Amino acid sequence: MIKRIILTLLQFIVFVALLAVGGNWDAINLALEIRAMQQHKAASVLIPSFKYPMGSHILIANGLIFATVLLFLILLFLLLRKKLHPWAWLSLLAYVLAVCLGFAMKLGLPPAETPAQDSLLAAPRLTLEDPAAFGFISLSEPHPIAHL
Repeated sequence: MIKRIILTLLQFIVFVALLAVGGNWDAINLALEIRAMQQHKAASVLIPSFKYPMGSHILIANGLIFATVLLFLILLFLLLRKKLHPWAWLSLLAYVLAVCLGFAMKLGLPPAETPAQDSLLAAPRLTLEDPAAFGFISLSEPHPIAHL
């Protein structure tokens, strides 16, 4: 019984880790591309990012795909060992709980408006033409209390 609890907890941790790694797959691909550019080699993307718009976020489905493939491999292994019945439900429970926790933590759900998509220089510009932005009072315009 303790063995089943420990293995189910371990599967849960591995599923959450795969969801986190897959949710940040863009950053991993970017790091690999930067390393290849530093070594003056052609960048190769092993696994592309699968992105789907979901409201105000973008789902990066790589983590969900990685965790689902691992679940199928676990179930196939259990099927080959002919011990599918008692263990399959615990593996499925660990997977479902990990996916629920992953979506609650928004793993793989970055906001749709990220600086990487717009521009790195998309900061608002402040000029001296708008003195109210700096807290200054314009001397060229009359003060609103002066009209009373």
